[in-house]
Amino acid sequence: MSLLDHFGQPAVRQQLDTILSGGRLPHAILMYGEPGSGILPGALSLANDILCTSPVNGKACRHCPSCNRASKNIHPDLHFLIPLAGSKSLTEQYLEPWREALVKNPWMDVFQWTQYAEVEGKQVDIHKEDIQHVTGDLSLQAFEGGSKVLVIWMAQFLAKEGNRLLKMIEEPPEQTYYILVTNQREQVLPTIRSRCMQLYFPPMEQEEILRLLVEEYKIDRNEAPLIARQSVQDMGRALAVAHNTMMNFKDEMAAWFRAIIARKGHDLAIWSNKMGSQEKEEQKQFALYAIAFIRNILWAIPGNAPAEYPVEGGEMIKYLHQHYQPDAWHPAIQGLQSAHEKISRNANTKLLWLALSISIKNQLAAYRLQHINS
Repeated sequence: MSLLDHFGQPAVRQQLDTILSGGRLPHAILMYGEPGSGILPGALSLANDILCTSPVNGKACRHCPSCNRASKNIHPDLHFLIPLAGSKSLTEQYLEPWREALVKNPWMDVFQWTQYAEVEGKQVDIHKEDIQHVTGDLSLQAFEGGSKVLVIWMAQFLAKEGNRLLKMIEEPPEQTYYILVTNQREQVLPTIRSRCMQLYFPPMEQEEILRLLVEEYKIDRNEAPLIARQSVQDMGRALAVAHNTMMNFKDEMAAWFRAIIARKGHDLAIWSNKMGSQEKEEQKQFALYAIAFIRNILWAIPGNAPAEYPVEGGEMIKYLHQHYQPDAWHPAIQGLQSAHEKISRNANTKLLWLALSISIKNQLAAYRLQHINS
């Protein structure tokens, strides 16, 4: 139950408490931030607050029967819309694996969800039929006579179908609340964004990740600090590392940059072929990891010892920071952001990674610091 009160974002939780205690909760709220920043746990916490029948200053009591059901995600007035494979798929058909996934890892990304739902390798979306089905349920009276809540996870997958929700968001049924969750805010329709209160979740602090690993997930206190450093401020990644369920991004990043710095075309081709053969969602997660890694290069402070860097790969970060001008990294971040989008559009990923690798290689060669060249 404590995860509902402390989901790694104390400032966000305080903001929600202020809104609830003042009775100013809007009927539609868009929660957005980086992957693993606690958006979905935050949405579930707010949903519990809304559905509680005995709230204290607007906040859930965590003890009544309604809170008990909401905390297990089985409350009859708690509805979900989630990305699924197959245009005829309905969220209600996947509620059992969805609830299991939430128990195991409410910080999960889309790739991890497709593993739980056993639709790995397939493109997922939020489909017209599912929206129609859920909105039909919301038009009915609440089972418990109180509020109804719809949590839309990864709202960017609404795409053009999001227009079907506009009327209900503009004129919601009585005591109906919409909580949209996304880590790609700009991909959510502007017409929907403009009708929501928007709440930003910053990247999680390493201390919060460490606390959650030890207190909530019972990770060994000796192992938890290293996992927290490897998480790149992503709680979902921290759990995946703890349970050994994902590609070792650190090793892949090291191999990639070794080939780029050495300017070995053959090695770059081999690496690109390997990366392009991975599941698309995992490639997208690697692109996000690489962006976070490069940002740490830009944020690095000259003279720091590697152990002082709050993320994995301190030695590499220090080397790259000292040997290349900052201007070298901005096009690399833009290239990775573009790659992340193109992977979703069925691009040839092997060629995509090779082209990006060559581009970064040339960029680094152009911006290598002069004192190194001399």
